[in-house]
Amino acid sequence: MVVIVACVAGSERLDGVPEGVLTAFGLAGAVPVRLPGGQGTAWRAGRVVLKPADSVRAGRWFAEVYDAMTGPGFRVPRPVRALTGDWVALGWTAYRWVPGAAADWSGVSPRWPDMVAVSRALNGALISVPVPPWRATVENPWTIGDEVAWGERDPGPLLGPGAGPLAGQVRRLMAALRPIDLPSQLIHADLAGNVLFADRLPPAVIDFSPLERPAGLPLAIAAVDTLMWYRASPEVLGYLSGEPELGQLLAHSLVYRLVTEIVRHAGTTGVDASARAAQPVTDLVLARLAGRP
Repeated sequence: MVVIVACVAGSERLDGVPEGVLTAFGLAGAVPVRLPGGQGTAWRAGRVVLKPADSVRAGRWFAEVYDAMTGPGFRVPRPVRALTGDWVALGWTAYRWVPGAAADWSGVSPRWPDMVAVSRALNGALISVPVPPWRATVENPWTIGDEVAWGERDPGPLLGPGAGPLAGQVRRLMAALRPIDLPSQLIHADLAGNVLFADRLPPAVIDFSPLERPAGLPLAIAAVDTLMWYRASPEVLGYLSGEPELGQLLAHSLVYRLVTEIVRHAGTTGVDASARAAQPVTDLVLARLAGRP
């Protein structure tokens, strides 16, 4: 998270950083500047990036994970304690700003080998990190989409008229899903816009979006995201050819994203926009599962 360009699931858009938050993190007098991307809740104040926490326990856990995470091949922004010594103050968290910029994923981006490498390096650092039991009780659009994608929640109530054309795509994809015999671990489930590149530095991974799923899922989600929203070419899937169960991981990833879009935008034009973006990706994934080029 910090530069935290994308936002933690469940945050609400804010108009500014309360002065009390700046004071709590030793930043009194700083003039925060809103960072682009995500849901507009991340603010940079000098060398620190501030954003609201999903909850106090989530903010503390995310900070502990990033504070302890080490390994070759990646950088992460380090959390900043409030003057009280806590990771969370007045519902906000703070992280050190890290240099870098998101890649252009259109076409066949030359950054794909770096994305594959950083995802695998991050998985190596996260594999031994335990997931606290309370995470299973968190409910937001992203956890709902994840549970539907892995057969842990009935999608029926979500696929009514408000889901529009996305409902049909979800049903087609779910009919093609089958169980995957791969171990699960803690992963970062939103890499496409949250890996920052800078000259002569390892990629920086920001804005932790935790799930407990197979290690190949982050790259599958990144592929789906870049195909849907960043005008990536289907050729980029060649970079993921070494991932076990890639076709199924792509299908699970697409269900995850589409159900999340339904939960967030049901009954609005956002559903139609998502359906238009997803239709060619749905066709591509289903063709791959069917063995068609």
